[in-house]
Amino acid sequence: MVGDLDVLENYKHTFAFDGDEDALKAVFIRTIHELFNNTLHDIHYYGMPHLGSPMVVERFTKQDGLAVIRRPQDSDLIMRIIYANWRSMASKRGLTFLEFILTMLWANKWEIVRLYHSYARRDQYPKHVVEIDSPENFLTSRIFVLIDGSVDVNELRQLTPTLQRLVPANVVATVGIRMNIKPFSVGVVAAMKSYTVARFF
Repeated sequence: MVGDLDVLENYKHTFAFDGDEDALKAVFIRTIHELFNNTLHDIHYYGMPHLGSPMVVERFTKQDGLAVIRRPQDSDLIMRIIYANWRSMASKRGLTFLEFILTMLWANKWEIVRLYHSYARRDQYPKHVVEIDSPENFLTSRIFVLIDGSVDVNELRQLTPTLQRLVPANVVATVGIRMNIKPFSVGVVAAMKSYTVARFF
């Protein structure tokens, strides 16, 4: 761990001519600590913000265009881990990093679905994207980031812009909630189980 920085450490050891000067030095040191101690402490961590106070983590998270997570108990720890990995991975960010973030936020309550499109209807791209990989379809640059319906919808809506920024530039991500629809019958033919996606952009 990085120790606290005392910017007045050298000043504390300077020579005081007499008692009055020593008292004045003590007043100055106390005043600086009372008024600026937190600010100076935060500035010390600007080069490694993931180790700083929650205020430092939030400041640099916003500066990099990421959303700030607001959770009563674990948001500080999650944001530190996310931001540290965001900084360290740099140009290597991609779907792997997105998967890491989704796991940090919602454990196993998510799924990334690669989307395909019909060759025959390629002139209508991307209207007919599907999840089916077949000889008649080609892999597109689009993905669904599907989150379980049990997650906090407001939090998901807030984080959606950030999640969409975590993918490579050539990938288009749609974030939403997967809502399963129970199988139903039409006459004597059973319809397949399907789903719908609630989009957040």
